[in-house]
Amino acid sequence: MKINSALAVLLLLFCGAIYALMAPKPPTELTPFINISYSDFKSWKKDNHQKALESFQISCGRIINYDDDRDFKSFGLAKDWKGVCQKALSVNNYDDYQARVFFESNFDPVTYREKEVGLFTGYYAPLYKGSRTKSDVYSAPLYAMPKDLQALNLGDFDLSLKGKSIVGEVKDNKFIPYKDRKQIDLGALENQQLELVWLEKIEETFFLQIQGSGFIELDDGELMHLGYAQKNGRPYRAIGQYLIESGDISRTDMSLQAILNWMEENPEKSSELMWKNPSYVFFQERTNDKPVGSLGVGLTPGRSLAVDREFIPLGMPLWLETYIESEDEQAANNEHLNRLVIAQDTGGAIKGKTRGDVYWGIGDQAELKAGPMKDKGTYYMLVPKTITQSLTTNLQSAP
Repeated sequence: MKINSALAVLLLLFCGAIYALMAPKPPTELTPFINISYSDFKSWKKDNHQKALESFQISCGRIINYDDDRDFKSFGLAKDWKGVCQKALSVNNYDDYQARVFFESNFDPVTYREKEVGLFTGYYAPLYKGSRTKSDVYSAPLYAMPKDLQALNLGDFDLSLKGKSIVGEVKDNKFIPYKDRKQIDLGALENQQLELVWLEKIEETFFLQIQGSGFIELDDGELMHLGYAQKNGRPYRAIGQYLIESGDISRTDMSLQAILNWMEENPEKSSELMWKNPSYVFFQERTNDKPVGSLGVGLTPGRSLAVDREFIPLGMPLWLETYIESEDEQAANNEHLNRLVIAQDTGGAIKGKTRGDVYWGIGDQAELKAGPMKDKGTYYMLVPKTITQSLTTNLQSAP
C-alpha cells in the first residue's frame, strides 16, 4: 500500500514528538557556588564592620571607574558591582551597626559547592634604615626596574591569553628568561644607576621583596616609601620549605621569625638559602603614606587580603575564618581570626582557590602579627544581590 506524502509527513512529526517525550532530559549542571546565611558565620555580629566598609569604599574608588565589561572572573562584570559601590561611596560616618546593615542589605554570602580548607598567612611593610648613597654601613642595594627587562602582554598575540604576561630580556636576538636572584646579587646590575637606596644587609632587601613594599628611614631623617614595580619573571620558591626539608626548622616551628633567627645564626649559609628563590622584585619610589596593593589602592591593616586573582576579583569583600591547627581538638576549634576583609592585593606565593595573605601594617609590631601567621581556614564571598541568582541557580547543559 502506498502512503501519500502528506500522511508520511504527519507520521514523521508524530514519531518525532513521541521520541522527544521519551528521550532523556539533558543533565543538570550544578553551579560551583551555593547560598549561605550570615548566621552561618562565626562571630559575624562581633566584627568591626565599620573598618571593613572603609576599606571597601577605598576599593570602590577604583571599581567605579572601570569599563562596564571588565571581567570579575566568576562574579559578573564591573557593571554588576558599580551599583553597590555607588551606594558605599554615598555613605559617611556609618557606625559599626550601620556598616553591618549595609553589607547585609547589599550583599549575599556564597561559598564553593565543593568547599576546601585553605592556608592563610600574614604580611607587612618592613621599616628598615638606609641611605641614598653607598657606604661601609649601607652596602646592600634595592634596584629600580632595569631597562633591558621586558614584560610582554601575551594577550597582544592571542586574545585567549589576555591578562597573562611573560618577562625576559633579549640576547643575541633571542627572548630569554631574565637574570635570577643569584646573578643579580653577584653584581649583574652594577654600574647601571639602578640603585634606589642602600640597606645594611642583603637579607633586608630579600625580605622587603617578599613583602612587596616597605619604608626606609634614611640617614637624613627622611622616610622613603618603596612600592612594587616589576619582578624578574622567575618562579617564586618559599625558602622556609628548604629549611624544613633540611631539618633545620620543624614544620610546626616554621615562621618568619624562625627564618630570620636561622640566618643570624648561619650567616655563611644565608646567601645560598636566598638564592634558592630565583624570583627578584624591583621597586619604585612612592609618595603614598601607606603601601599600595595590586588593586592600586592603599592597604588597610587587618582588613586588606592578598588573594589569587585567578579565583577572586580584586575589590571583593570576603568573610575570613581561620583557626590554629592543633592536635588538641578544643584548641583547634577556638576562634582565631574571623573578620570581614577586602581583596586588594596579590602575591607571588598566594596561589590557589582558597589562599590568602592578611596585611598587618608597617614596622616591627606588624611583623610580630604577620610573621607567625600560618593558619588553616576558609573564606566566603560576598556578592551583590543583583547577581546572586545567576551564580547559584542550576544550569541546564546543552542537549
